[in-house]
Amino acid sequence: MNIVGNLLIAPPAVKTSFWHKTVVMITEHHGNGSLGLVLNRKSELSLTDFGRQLGFKIDLPGHVYIGGPVNVKNLSFLHSNDWVSTNTMLVNEQFSISSAEDILPRMATHDLPQQWRLFLGVCGWGPNQLLGEMQGQAPWKKESSWCTANSDLDLVFGSDHHEQWCCALDRSGLEFAQNMFS
Repeated sequence: MNIVGNLLIAPPAVKTSFWHKTVVMITEHHGNGSLGLVLNRKSELSLTDFGRQLGFKIDLPGHVYIGGPVNVKNLSFLHSNDWVSTNTMLVNEQFSISSAEDILPRMATHDLPQQWRLFLGVCGWGPNQLLGEMQGQAPWKKESSWCTANSDLDLVFGSDHHEQWCCALDRSGLEFAQNMFS
């Protein structure tokens, strides 16, 4: 099952946890487990302040995002495919992910892709864990299993926070209905 590049959307039943109203893009899925980034958890840390803390003058609007609760110091740069760094990994035909040391210096000179977000932390699942969560297999519950949707540049980079969750949840419902009647 190829879920890389797709979105996981926390269902409305998930109310009291880190995952409440989250939208996650799966960036890796293989026999050793899965990785992803929470797309709609903006931190309080501005890009300018983040750059300053690390010795870079980054004069850009925006914030660093909280990519997940694992490896919270791990820097990930999710972006459109019109840009590459020394370790860029293609996610799918629209998205790539990079984490090289040259990202912040390049940001300081405005050498950037057309669309992007910077994250600290990732989401991680062990072997078969994510598929079990998605299908609501024990020990996970069906009512809290992930909703899924295809991603695109507009949904990933064109909205944020609660709006992004609502748009992703709507898309998930539409895709589910289309698959039921096709």
